[in-house]
Amino acid sequence: MRYLICDNCDVYYEVDEDFNDFDTCENCGNKLNFYSSFDEYYNKKSGPQREKIAVGKGYAEKKSSRYNFILIVGAIFCLIGLFGFIVTFLSLLILIIGIGLIYYGYNNAKSWNKGIKGEYIVAEYLNQLPEDYFVFNDVKFPGSYGNLDHVVVGPTGIYVIETKNYNGFFLVKGNEWFYKNNSRVKKAKGQPGKQVMANSLSLKKFLEDNGVNIGEVWINSIVTLIDNNFKIEQKPKYYNVLFPSNIPQFILNSNRKIDMDILKEAVLLIEPYCIELSYMNV
Repeated sequence: MRYLICDNCDVYYEVDEDFNDFDTCENCGNKLNFYSSFDEYYNKKSGPQREKIAVGKGYAEKKSSRYNFILIVGAIFCLIGLFGFIVTFLSLLILIIGIGLIYYGYNNAKSWNKGIKGEYIVAEYLNQLPEDYFVFNDVKFPGSYGNLDHVVVGPTGIYVIETKNYNGFFLVKGNEWFYKNNSRVKKAKGQPGKQVMANSLSLKKFLEDNGVNIGEVWINSIVTLIDNNFKIEQKPKYYNVLFPSNIPQFILNSNRKIDMDILKEAVLLIEPYCIELSYMNV
């Protein structure tokens, strides 16, 4: 069955081979459009959808799997210790080791799983960007220690995003982060601002080493916290701290003029080193 559908009020008319005399909606007078199926209509109405290409496990997922494995080993040690407790004192030692492994594995896996959840939330917000933006999730270059949570390349520039799903409350004073616990304030163990700037420099070096003239392109650094658990007391000079929901508009509002050839080179070079690429096939 084929259809003439009004895009204005969603009224449809079933049509046969001859429908040339029937081209306006009886409800609103709007011009009717021809569709061979309802699927074709809904696909057009919803607009182009982002496609994802994912390869293997990400950096955080590998870390989480490692600690989950330690947790399982700990559980096995505990079982061995419990079954052999009556027979030998060595079983008690095995049981204690098992409990320690469970505690260590569980707490570390929990932390990495929380990070994975945060990165997923940010990736979903980045998927709101229009079709001329490429979103790379979990990027790791050869020889680098850690990973870049998200890299966005599009008409307004290149963006490196560091996602944190922290507990507690944080104060941002320029490049320094402080943890606030009631009235006590101490320097945070993790320093997301320094981390994201280091990641941006890592990306810049990678592109330059591969022949991209990145000298005129400013790589934007962003730290995002999943929860509303921070206060900026002194605005950082070289990076921004944003809520995940504000990142797409921040990217679109940038007025930097970027050489599109450089952006195309960057996209092609980064793609092999990401775990997931999100793009719009139009």
